[in-house]
Amino acid sequence: MSLGLNKTKHRILSVKSTQKITKAMEMVATVKLKKFKDAMDQNALFASELEQQMADLFAHDLAAGTHYGKLNPDAHGNLYIVISSNLGLCAGYNNNLFKYVDTLLTPNDTIAPIGSKGLAHYQHDEKYQRLSTGYAELNLSIEASEIEKMALQIKDQFNQGRYQRIILVYTKYINSLNFEPTSYQMLPVNLSYTPAPEEDYCPPVYEPSARTMIHSLMPYYLASVFYSKLVEAELSEQASRRTAMDSANDNADELIDKLTVEYNKARQNAITQQITEVVSGSNAQNQ
Repeated sequence: MSLGLNKTKHRILSVKSTQKITKAMEMVATVKLKKFKDAMDQNALFASELEQQMADLFAHDLAAGTHYGKLNPDAHGNLYIVISSNLGLCAGYNNNLFKYVDTLLTPNDTIAPIGSKGLAHYQHDEKYQRLSTGYAELNLSIEASEIEKMALQIKDQFNQGRYQRIILVYTKYINSLNFEPTSYQMLPVNLSYTPAPEEDYCPPVYEPSARTMIHSLMPYYLASVFYSKLVEAELSEQASRRTAMDSANDNADELIDKLTVEYNKARQNAITQQITEVVSGSNAQNQ
């Protein structure tokens, strides 16, 4: 009986020790969640204004239009840049992302993972034959120049006709409990534009031209898109991790309560058995 009591007691202590770790991780994820939420809010206005400006420029690029708004006719397949996490313990964050990517891929497509979890997933599966590992180390802690460098590489690869489309796949943040994998087409640019009422009698005039401004702003636009989606993916990751650690803490509480009841029952049974043995021994001596 004492062996069973000790085993249950050790399990309770083990669960409590694990719970200390999950509570600490939940606190860290909560702090990071606020940090990335603030970063996303601060960047939202700039990214939105730049996107609106690019939509305006593409809408007023006359004649045949710039090649940045058209598919590469000679390319076979797309490039999918997939933003995953570097750390685990974030529930189904990565698995949901990988499943979503599988619904988009065709045999001619290339995957460029960002994050160690994505790199490990695609490197160790033979069905992903076309893999680019040049962006795997990118994250928010790197210099802004590295993000700008990546934007230039993306632009050059599209200009060289290597891919029909370049698509960024990330996890969209809805709220602290809801987030879902989604995709954003970086190139060719496909932005919706709603003309202002005054454009009918007073159309905008661009100097030197809308196309020249598109080509000048393209690296900044691509860098802005990548940074904003990377921040949103990081925010979703921390929200997922906080939710997972909160669930782990609740499960630990339930398990501790259950084990405590079992421990108390076993302890009470042991005490009862000892009392019974003492009484029986006393009665035997009196006889």
